[in-house]
Amino acid sequence: MNRTNLGIGKLGEGIAEKFLTSRGYKVLHRNFTTPFGEIDIVATQRSCTVFFEVKTRISEKFGSPLSSITRKKQKHILRNCQFYLKRRGLCGVPCRIDAISINLDQMGELKILRHVKNAIIIKE
Repeated sequence: MNRTNLGIGKLGEGIAEKFLTSRGYKVLHRNFTTPFGEIDIVATQRSCTVFFEVKTRISEKFGSPLSSITRKKQKHILRNCQFYLKRRGLCGVPCRIDAISINLDQMGELKILRHVKNAIIIKE
């Protein structure tokens, strides 16, 4: 297992993608780049576009995965999502921003996966 932050993050995103497809989501993009950063996963379920912020940890020494989504990070995520919607001509379509929290054991195996719907509220 690649123990760098990037390696752990990519592992978590792969786990999240499998989780989402097993629950009926259609994954459109992983690591979609905008001028402001990146959206971890963009998916659809029924007629709703869903943006996912995926946070993965092996240890909670520095807090839970979700605790790293600060107000500043939320604004950054929101800006990325707004860019995506405008660029794709999707303004006005149903959408939301969810978070997926993943805890792994020391071997990189899944311990806990938590899906939080509407983790960040989109304000028009």
